[in-house]
This record gives sequence, structure tokens and C-alpha cells, in this order.
Amino acid sequence: MEHATDLSTERFLQALRRFISRRGRCTDIFSDNGTNFVGAKNKMCELFDLLKDQRHHDAISKECANERMQWHFIPPAAPHLGGLWEAAVRSAKFHLLRVLGENPVCQEDFSTLLVQVEACLNSRPLTPMSDDPTDLETLTPAHFLTGDSLQNIPEPDYSTVQLNRLSRWQLVQRQLQDFWKRWRTEYLSQLQARSKNWKSPIKLDIGKLVIMVDGNNPPMLWKKGRIEELHPGKDGIVRVVTVRTSSGLFKRPVATLCLLPMEGNSTNHNEADH
Repeated sequence: MEHATDLSTERFLQALRRFISRRGRCTDIFSDNGTNFVGAKNKMCELFDLLKDQRHHDAISKECANERMQWHFIPPAAPHLGGLWEAAVRSAKFHLLRVLGENPVCQEDFSTLLVQVEACLNSRPLTPMSDDPTDLETLTPAHFLTGDSLQNIPEPDYSTVQLNRLSRWQLVQRQLQDFWKRWRTEYLSQLQARSKNWKSPIKLDIGKLVIMVDGNNPPMLWKKGRIEELHPGKDGIVRVVTVRTSSGLFKRPVATLCLLPMEGNSTNHNEADH
């Protein structure tokens, strides 16, 4: 997530340069086409005008050619082709705007918040690292960027402290904590909704890695565990399981557990269908 001070080609290319400097050169980049913003033209006319400008497209293509990268604009009037990244960006922006509210924020504080929000998004578990029943490590988007999972510096919980008693740094961390609670709750709810909508529900097997819904986890910390024992009811349906975590064994209802998103893909369901 990059902060641009205005909607111009020059600022866009500067953001692209920062991206390359941090993440390295990539071979292909995919983005929206300007015509996808027709419906929002009244509210986003500057962005609309920038993205539909042929000179802007030419400048991007030239810059990418110099870096040996190829820029792909998805077809006009087809925003669904960018469904996965559109959903991620929309969710992040939705909660970020509500966390910031009408409060003024300086550029340095905003840049700090953006980077930490990016880390939260890239910390989400995707799939188990191994089939070892004692291994609770998961593959995350951060592994593709840095080769390892991301770690957060522990901070006190500022959610109960009055805003006027917080320093500027503490206020940024309060905003991060508020964003984390909002975004994580929505993300886990989406994972649970996928479970309910599967036509052929995934069978809960012993040893399967799950995310445990816990509202007290600090940013970037996901409580994970492996199913140790199933407790079927009289009708044979499993509604309660015993989960082994790094803290020990816990008996939890299935409704408070989330299967990893890539685990859902293994059931031959198309991600776009959800």
C-alpha cells in the first residue's frame, strides 16, 4: 500500500518506483482499466480521468518496458476479472477510512499506518506449511514477499484509552488496532461463510489446521491449532472438537473455527464463485 499525494502520472510512477525498490522487479502487473470507474465518475473524477488518459497508459508502459515488466489493464467494463484484488482493496479501504474518520493526520503518521495495515493483510494464513501434526506454521502472502512470516512489535491495548490522552504514536497504534479488529472480524466471517456455502462440506479430520476465532488477539497474531479429537453428537454430526494449540488442548465448537482459505480451494470450488 503506497501513499500518493495527488492523482498524477508522476506521483504514480514514484509509487511504482518505491514498490520496485522494496519488493524487487516483477514480470507482470495487473490493474484496473479506467472505464471501470465510470459509475463512480462523479465522486472519483480525478482518478477516472487519470486512468482513462492514453498518455498515462503510455507513460506506464514505457516505464515498465524500461524495467522489463509488462503492465496489463483488465478489459473495459469487466471489474469482475479483478475480483480477488478488488475485494482485498475494497475491504482494506473500507475499514481504513472508518478508522481514520474525520480526524486530520500528517503524512508521516499516515505512511506508518499504511505500512502496518499492509503487514496485517499480508500476515493472513493461506495453507499449512506441512502435514506434520505438530506444525502450526502456515504459508502467508508475506512468504512470497520476504521469504518468512511477518512479526509485529508488541504494543499495549489502547482501545479503552481516551483519544485525547494518547500521543501521536499511540494514536497511530490505536488506529491500527481498530483496523485489525474490524478487518479480521470481516475476514474470518468470510471464511466461516464459505464453510456454510460449500455444496460438499469439507470433512473435519483429525490433524487439520484451523484458525480459532479469538477477539483478543493483537495485530498480526492468528490463533491456530490442529484438530486433535472429534466429538460427534447423537446424530453423528461433529459440532465440537478438541484443538491442540501452542498453549495446550482446548475443546471448541466448530462454529468458532475457520478452515484456511487454500484448504477450501482443494475441494474443487472456484474462488470466484464465493
